[in-house]
Amino acid sequence: MPYKQNKKWRAVVTFRGRRYQTLCKTKKEAIAWENQTREELALNEERLQKGMDLMTFCNKYLDYANRFTRRTYEEKKALSRRIIKAWGLNTIVDQINSDMVLTYLDDQAKVRSANASNKDRKNLLALWNWGQDILDLSGNPVAKTKKRPHDRKPQYTPPTEDVLRVIAVANREERVFLDCYLNTGARRSEIFRWTWTEDINFEKRQCRLGTRKTKDASMEYVWFPLSDELYESLWWWWNNRKFKNSPYVFVSHQPGPNYGKPYKVRRKFMRGLCKRAGVRPFGFHALRRYVASVLADTHKVSAKRIQRILRHKNLSTTERYIQNINGDLKSTFDLLSQSKIPQDHTPNKKEASHEKANFL
Repeated sequence: MPYKQNKKWRAVVTFRGRRYQTLCKTKKEAIAWENQTREELALNEERLQKGMDLMTFCNKYLDYANRFTRRTYEEKKALSRRIIKAWGLNTIVDQINSDMVLTYLDDQAKVRSANASNKDRKNLLALWNWGQDILDLSGNPVAKTKKRPHDRKPQYTPPTEDVLRVIAVANREERVFLDCYLNTGARRSEIFRWTWTEDINFEKRQCRLGTRKTKDASMEYVWFPLSDELYESLWWWWNNRKFKNSPYVFVSHQPGPNYGKPYKVRRKFMRGLCKRAGVRPFGFHALRRYVASVLADTHKVSAKRIQRILRHKNLSTTERYIQNINGDLKSTFDLLSQSKIPQDHTPNKKEASHEKANFL
């Protein structure tokens, strides 16, 4: 019970040997605080006995997911918000079953898309796998669910003509930046992270590319030889770079808070070049697909070797990147044209007899 202390009332609750207290203006407020505190403490005790609640589970996983790329982290954070809204923040994780997961994924497929539902399934699977490994969860309700079929929308890969037109309108500095992507097939962030001392070796004519697309989100590096073109471009840039004291190969020279810092995004770069060249807009990742397509389509490099260059874990991912960009199948399909099929050809008796013998 609360008791009066000077002109206020002190509310006191003792729970599991621990004392909780506060000062209130009136006795009524003190009694209400004591009752609410007892209920909350009892509820928390019940949660601890039953298991971890969903909010705590998601927060623990997001703390772990901070090691991933910003895009991956934001994707997992958005998923956490959606499942907390769908199942409730106080839901005990061990009480979430396959039916609840399936209902959630079905709703996402209807409201958003089948592809969005599959992405959520992938992240939910990773969430529970982590929970089993680290938090000793008893089961994985996502494991029995299946991916939903969906039509994969083909991503745009620019034709060689458009890429050449973009190169033609680029100035010397812009050309160096383009050469880095066209001669490596690198991901956008990999070039952004380049430093002169750790990633470029002029003496050995090598460059290093690194990605966090690993199971534990650790950096994985691979050294590649520099082509003659890329070596000359980088050597020119080393001697003509604007920020001599910066360890980074490319830094922003636009006025603002990022001046002199390495790029994190560079949205206007490719958009501006495409506009000047008068071609359909495409971005850095389209250049990565273009490199894969040129190697396969023009230079007949095997998909296995292209996989090594792009550093994909699965060959199927590489095969999705490879597209026919120069239309060299047109002449082949022209053979199927009606104009190429002989008209009104009636075989004579000798031809008919020969065809019959071959058939038998």
